[in-house]
Amino acid sequence: MLTANKEIILLLTGTIERNSSDVLAVKDPEIRKQQYLEAISFYLANTPYKIVFSENSGYSLAEYFPGSERLEFITFQSPVSSPDRGKGWKELEIIDYTLRKSRFIKGTSLIVKITGRLKVLNINKLANPAQKLISSNNKLVMSNIYQRLKMDSRCFLFTKEFWPYLKENGNSINLGFSFEKALWQAIMDFKLKGKGDYRQFSQPLRIKGISGGFGIPYKHGNLIIFVKQLKHFLCPIAYREILK
Repeated sequence: MLTANKEIILLLTGTIERNSSDVLAVKDPEIRKQQYLEAISFYLANTPYKIVFSENSGYSLAEYFPGSERLEFITFQSPVSSPDRGKGWKELEIIDYTLRKSRFIKGTSLIVKITGRLKVLNINKLANPAQKLISSNNKLVMSNIYQRLKMDSRCFLFTKEFWPYLKENGNSINLGFSFEKALWQAIMDFKLKGKGDYRQFSQPLRIKGISGGFGIPYKHGNLIIFVKQLKHFLCPIAYREILK
């Protein structure tokens, strides 16, 4: 039985009605809503974790999942940003609001943020090692490197001690400075200033869903899987400064 502060909570971020002019390949609210419903159903059926679905355009999906004790729905209306600071800024707002309002998250220190339309097929293998890691260090962030100066923000795990560093760097997010760049810099600051621990996930993300930027399904052919695994293996060598 896990103690409360080691319990993993999945935080699925959502925007059904787009509230930024930033590029979104999937714009139709009904299509977006259906993708969120499918993702929530996937995590309910395939993980043991509690799930917070947090949405920032005023839509609640609670009516579709009556009586589920593993689900918490949070919704709010994100104000229009002027000038527009992009979808990364909106996502930071969702995380900030959820950390302040969620009753599930209030009782734990381990959070996995996932882009809410996507199904991370190997989420259990990615997240489970964190419970052992925080036994020796409760300051932890786990993610995969996307490219130099950018982290993969579709799915990352963190303890609450990391949040102030992400929030501070996230305040610089705009149409020219992405969430991925803010996440990279936050991890660097967390390691240097906060004595936190960064770990790459044990394997690449295996994602089912539609890319928000390109509007095409994520592919999992044998060659693609091999290339992703090779890149994952080489990243710690190529980017030693983030791991040392």
